[in-house]
Amino acid sequence: MTIHPDRTTAVSEQLSGENVSLRAISRVEFGRVLANDRRREVVRYLLATDEPITVQRLVGWLADAENEGVVLTTIHELRQRVHVALCRTHLPLLERYGVVQYDRERGLVSPAANLSEFESMLDAVDLERPW
Repeated sequence: MTIHPDRTTAVSEQLSGENVSLRAISRVEFGRVLANDRRREVVRYLLATDEPITVQRLVGWLADAENEGVVLTTIHELRQRVHVALCRTHLPLLERYGVVQYDRERGLVSPAANLSEFESMLDAVDLERPW
């Protein structure tokens, strides 16, 4: 599996600081949340495990998946990049939409109330992507 670098803007996507309830999420917002490969993979991973995981385990899994075909980057550098992107951008955005619960102090990511709603959107987003 190849996961591409971030193709979306950072967390400052004009979201308020409060979590978005499921009723308030439009199809466009579902698309925006799932437009990034790493966010989609976090959703898929949590759907498969349905239990809390450590950020380090998630970083390792994503970095290993992205390492296929990577020649010029060491796995350590890749893991650092994945960790920074997850902690600063992707996990906070997923948390705001109620997809994950992100416990920064303990370094845990857990499924949240809206996770199952995003499951049905994963295939639709994959089909709409032209690449």
